[in-house]
Amino acid sequence: MLMGAAACLHQDNIWLAKDYFSYKNIPYVCYFSCEKQYYNKEVAKEMFLINTRTSVTQIDKSTEFSIEQVLYQWKFSVGVLIDGTCDNASYVLEKASKATLFDATHAWLILAPDGYNTTLYIEETFHILNLSIDADIAVVGANETDKTITDVFNFGKIQANGLEIASLGSWRPGDGLNIYLKGFKYYHRWNFHNLTLRAVSVMLHRPEVFRPELLASIGYTPGVLAITKIASQLLNLIKEQHNFRFNYTIADRWVGSPKPNSTLAVTNSLFWREQDIASTSTRVFAPWLEWVDVCFPPTATIQTKFYYLMLERGAGALENRFLRPLSAGAWWCVACACAACALVLAAAASLEARPRPRAYAFFSVAAVLFQQDFDDGCQVKNISSQGRKLTLLVVGVTSMLLYNYYTSSVVSWLLSAAPPSLTSLDQLIQSDLELVFEDIGYTRGWLQNPGFYYYSGYVNPKEDRMREVKVTKAKRTVEPLQSVGTGIELIRTGLYAYHTEPYTASREVSPRLGDEEVCALAALPLMLPAHVYIMVQKHSPYREFFIWR
Repeated sequence: MLMGAAACLHQDNIWLAKDYFSYKNIPYVCYFSCEKQYYNKEVAKEMFLINTRTSVTQIDKSTEFSIEQVLYQWKFSVGVLIDGTCDNASYVLEKASKATLFDATHAWLILAPDGYNTTLYIEETFHILNLSIDADIAVVGANETDKTITDVFNFGKIQANGLEIASLGSWRPGDGLNIYLKGFKYYHRWNFHNLTLRAVSVMLHRPEVFRPELLASIGYTPGVLAITKIASQLLNLIKEQHNFRFNYTIADRWVGSPKPNSTLAVTNSLFWREQDIASTSTRVFAPWLEWVDVCFPPTATIQTKFYYLMLERGAGALENRFLRPLSAGAWWCVACACAACALVLAAAASLEARPRPRAYAFFSVAAVLFQQDFDDGCQVKNISSQGRKLTLLVVGVTSMLLYNYYTSSVVSWLLSAAPPSLTSLDQLIQSDLELVFEDIGYTRGWLQNPGFYYYSGYVNPKEDRMREVKVTKAKRTVEPLQSVGTGIELIRTGLYAYHTEPYTASREVSPRLGDEEVCALAALPLMLPAHVYIMVQKHSPYREFFIWR
């Protein structure tokens, strides 16, 4: 009778597993068993009825197997069925914990030993295992009437969070599966109970007294880029809704080598699993995806430019005088001719006995110069001065010729002269401008690591040539890394091109440059607008949560 009861109970577990994995729509199941082949075949047979493929791994005879290969997940979620009565069940769970297989892609169904208090079994078994918010673990216990299913997870074991246990559902012969916690699991894991996540961010120099508000405050903060502020502001909204907080680590650059003992950066701190999430954002390229994962959608865009005053001489040998084809001497000659004509006209107006000959002469010459007419309303009948008529004719013809010459000079310059602004890296390299860069993390990495193509994102010989010709081997008068304020002051001399972001430059251009300098300011894009993303650990348990949010 005891053997028959045990066999019947085992059959219930098979039906429960069948109903549970069917409810979860799991296409593949791995069964860790210590039963005889007969029972293993029964499990595979029942799973086959719901179009679920089943593999069986015997854990009573040997534990020398690679759990990563057994539970390998490529495209679809994998179900895991394990009998808690097996002697090596706890060993299998520990191996899965070290391999971080308690995640969203593995649905675990664990059968607690009969007659054992389910809550006590969960606490003894799972309190040392590495669980997190994405864990999908269901523990089956039995009572007098049915089987209980308990949801087990942890908001973050490594962050010292305790086990979270909730009633997931029940199963009863004849009635089948009854799930209480329906819907997306994160709706039931909303409150993080003031969990502390480790966040890494970027500032140019960490202040002696760090305040998290520096990362997310409205407006410009020296040393904190807009892409950091936007990401921090978004994360602050999420943490307020879900009751968690950040413990910040500050680095001075975004990208760093994953090799041990490398300079601290956002990417390698996540790769080493020292941090959980980046409270900043950055561009992402294919090689970096081997170190970190990214959260979608992008938070903002980033672009950089070289700012400089329009050059007096372009990349060629022609002078750049946009909308200024006449020299200062030519304009002085025009002014003298107008004055002479005005004097002759004033004399003629005096002979005609006009009431205000000087005013008449001045306004007549000015009007004709601009191809207009002037009449002071005075009717002269006694004297008709031929000198006045001749003078007006001369001024009118001269102004017409001057206008034609001016417009033709502008058109000629537009068609043949070198442009006043640079249009390519080649022209920048050929120019006499000395390159100066904002002192920021990604530029430091670009200067110190040849082959680090941060600006273009791909192998670009022009980047290497610009770094070599204009920075490392150039005769310099100032250091290549400068603050934004100093960089804008260097621009004013007309001898330097300063590299920074448009958002950062806009904070300093208006206060520091005059109106004429602002009009003469030009920019050459170096990094084209690109999306930036918040990064997390590779295979982070929080990635799905932040993407869902």
